[in-house]
Amino acid sequence: MGKTALAVLALAALVGVLAAGCGRGTGGGETEVVEALVPCGQIGPFTEVARLFEEANPGVKVEWAAENMVVMTSKVLDGRAKPDVFLSMGDLEMDQLEAAGLLVPGTRTPYAENSLALMVPKGNPAGVTRFEDLAKPSVRAIAVADPEQNSVGKHAVDALQSAGLWEQVKGKLLVARFAADGKDVTARGDVQASIGYYPCSVEVHVPGQEPAEPRKLTMVGQIPAQHYPPFWCEAAVIVGARNPEGGRRLIEFLSTPEAQEVFVKWAFVRYAGEESGDQG
Repeated sequence: MGKTALAVLALAALVGVLAAGCGRGTGGGETEVVEALVPCGQIGPFTEVARLFEEANPGVKVEWAAENMVVMTSKVLDGRAKPDVFLSMGDLEMDQLEAAGLLVPGTRTPYAENSLALMVPKGNPAGVTRFEDLAKPSVRAIAVADPEQNSVGKHAVDALQSAGLWEQVKGKLLVARFAADGKDVTARGDVQASIGYYPCSVEVHVPGQEPAEPRKLTMVGQIPAQHYPPFWCEAAVIVGARNPEGGRRLIEFLSTPEAQEVFVKWAFVRYAGEESGDQG
């Protein structure tokens, strides 16, 4: 086979990996396959957790695809995807699937506590150092994911209302369809601040890499927990899945000490500050 043919095959393989939206991972073993649909924001931890699950279950292969949270929820809602395990970044997406009757009863399980973060462009031109600073005149635009489609957007609105900031900032909001869009517009300096998932501050979207500091953003800190209700990443088996029992076992594994250690490493933790002005 010539070099040109090899290059074409390599390119085809790369396209196949990226076609899922932001990556695809497969584990080892051939006897049993468990299919999982994973949010882009969990590529880092799930790469590790899938490997640990396979090591604890010889002969089981975890095949997983990572996609944008809104996209993967839509695929399940319209029947294009029926994974053995569906993982979410929060409660809103699971509520949508449960309301549509698409979750196997008794399988919806919280496994990693999520939290909100306040991010600004490098250099922090608006001088945002705490949540309350979003009301400052220097903050002209704030990126928030669509609260109708994203848990992070829903709870960002909760937090702004609870902190008494809503009337002052609602006219500044730039509503993005995807949570990742908020990071993009912040990195470009199109907005002076954004509210996103705290774990996404270290997510690199590359299987096998360790948590990393964002290169084009500055993390101000977590938004104080008292301003929004607790919410968790959740998993469930989808109705029509090919291996629901395998899916149940993988979901149970997410709550084991070894899996929980991985999620903590990837910043799936509750706010650790002591008061509203201290954002960790």
